[in-house]
Amino acid sequence: MPGIWVKLSLRMDERFIDLVLSRSMHSPLTITGSLFSSPALEKLLQHTYRWKVLNVNIAMDGTLDRLALHSVPILEELRLDRPEPTLHMIPFSGSTPMLRIVHIHGRGVQWGISVLSNLHELSLCNIQDGVPNVDILFQTLSNSPQLTRLRIQHTHLTRSPSPQTRIPLLCLRSLELEDLGRGILKQLLESIEIPTSAKCVFSVELDDDGPEWASYEQLEPIGLRMAALTNVSRGTRSTLTLKDTSDEWTQTIGMTYEGWAQQHGALTAEVDALTGTNIDVFEYFASQLGQGEHNPIPPTLHIINPPYRDDFGNDLKLLQRLHKHLPNTEEILIDGPSFEFLQHAFNMLFPMDHSPRLFPRLSTLGIRGWMREWTYWLEARQKRQNQRGGVEPLPLQTLKIEGGIISDERMEALEKLVPNLVLDRVDVK
Repeated sequence: MPGIWVKLSLRMDERFIDLVLSRSMHSPLTITGSLFSSPALEKLLQHTYRWKVLNVNIAMDGTLDRLALHSVPILEELRLDRPEPTLHMIPFSGSTPMLRIVHIHGRGVQWGISVLSNLHELSLCNIQDGVPNVDILFQTLSNSPQLTRLRIQHTHLTRSPSPQTRIPLLCLRSLELEDLGRGILKQLLESIEIPTSAKCVFSVELDDDGPEWASYEQLEPIGLRMAALTNVSRGTRSTLTLKDTSDEWTQTIGMTYEGWAQQHGALTAEVDALTGTNIDVFEYFASQLGQGEHNPIPPTLHIINPPYRDDFGNDLKLLQRLHKHLPNTEEILIDGPSFEFLQHAFNMLFPMDHSPRLFPRLSTLGIRGWMREWTYWLEARQKRQNQRGGVEPLPLQTLKIEGGIISDERMEALEKLVPNLVLDRVDVK
C-alpha cells in the first residue's frame, strides 16, 4: 500500500479523509493532528481496529472518554499532547495489547497499569496536573521489562514513603530525567537497575540561596552513577566535559558508557553548569571521576566556555580545583576561551617562576575557537622566559589548534614552542 494512503492528517479536508479511509482499505493507519468532536472523529472511530500510530492533540470536549469505549488491537504508538485536565479513565482501557511506545505531554491521564505495560518507550513531559505518584510509575516500570527508553521531564512526581524493591530494566538504552522535584531523582535511581551501557542525561535545579550541602545532596545520586561508571571504565581513556552555561536554569549532566557485555569501555561525561555555581559543580564531578582505585589511563578534560571574570575570583581556581582530583591528566582541550582565560591557563600550567605546575603529566593541550592575539602574547612570554635571547619551549609534546586563521609567521613561531603542532580546520595565510 503506498504510504500516502496509510498516513492520515486531521488537517486534511473531510473529503480527503474519506478518500484515505477508502483507499487504505484494511491497512494499518498512522493518524496525526488535533482530535476533537467532529464528523471526522466519528468516521475515524469506525476504524479504530486499524489504528497503528496515534500522535494527536486532544481537545477538552470529552474526546478521550469517547476513545476509551473503543478497542485498538494493533495500536503500537500513542503520543498524546495536552490531554484533558480531569479524566475518569485511561484511553482504550485495557485493550492495547500491541502498545509499545507512549509519550504524554502537557497533562496526565488516569494512570492504569493495564494499558501502561509491556512498553518499550515511556516519555512523560511537562505534566503538572494529573501527575502519577512514584508507586504507580514503579508499577508501570515493573510491568515493562523490555523498556529501552525512559524520559521524564519537568514532571513533579509525588514521592512515595513506602520502601521500594529494585526494578531491573536491563534493556534500557536511554534514560533522561529532568526537573523531577527534590528527592525524586534519588528515589528513582535507587529503585531501578539499568545497564552500564545506558546513555543517561540528568538535569537538576540547584538552590542558589540554600546551604552548600543541599546542592550536593541533589547531585549525590548522579555522582554515585558517575562513580560506578568510573569504576567499570578503568583502563580506558574517559572524557570529562565541563561547560559553562549562562543562559540556562538547570545543571545538566550527561553520561555515556561505551562498553558492552564483558568488554571495558570508556566513560564520556558532560556537565553543563550555571555561571556562578559551575566551579563547585565541576569540582564535585571531577572528584567522582578521580576517586577510587588509580586509573592507569587518566581522563581527558574538555573545558567549554571557561568562565573568567575579574570580579569573581573563584573562576581563577578552576584549573587548581580540577588538578586536586585529576592531577595525572595528560590531555586538556580548552574550547571557546577568552584571551584572559588563556593567559591565566598558560601561567598556571607553565609557570614562569618554575614553581610546581598543575597537571605535571600534561603532554597535549588543545585550543579551539582561539583568537589570533594570544599567539603573539605567548611568543613574547616564552622569549622573556629564555635567558639566552631565544624562545623557551613549552613542556608539551603536542599543541593542537582547531579553527581560525593563522599566518605563516605565527605558525613558524608556534612550531618553535612544541615538538608537534597540529592544526585542524585552520586557514593558513
